[in-house]
Amino acid sequence: MTRLLRSMTLAGTLTLLGALAAPPAEAISCRQWERMGPDEKTNTVYRMIDGTVSGSRGRQYHVDRGAVGRCLEASAQAIEYDFDGACADPRTAGKEALNRIFKNYIWTCAG
Repeated sequence: MTRLLRSMTLAGTLTLLGALAAPPAEAISCRQWERMGPDEKTNTVYRMIDGTVSGSRGRQYHVDRGAVGRCLEASAQAIEYDFDGACADPRTAGKEALNRIFKNYIWTCAG
């Protein structure tokens, strides 16, 4: 019984993290990111955070969306720096580079 309960808990956690790590509503490319000014970049990151924590997926899996949101907001400047760094390096500036970086922050905050 304990083994079954652990398996169910692990499956639920993985499902939850997968739901939170789905592409944000405001998925952008490096090309779009590089055309933005500093204020627009900041606003974009906060819109991505808001879209992540206010979406129905977080409610569906009973995640502490407030805690995830606070964690992402505390990381907003680091997210911007990582986006800038990824877009500046042609080896990492692929189409999904910014989504991948943002998902990593979500996983860190939700885990």
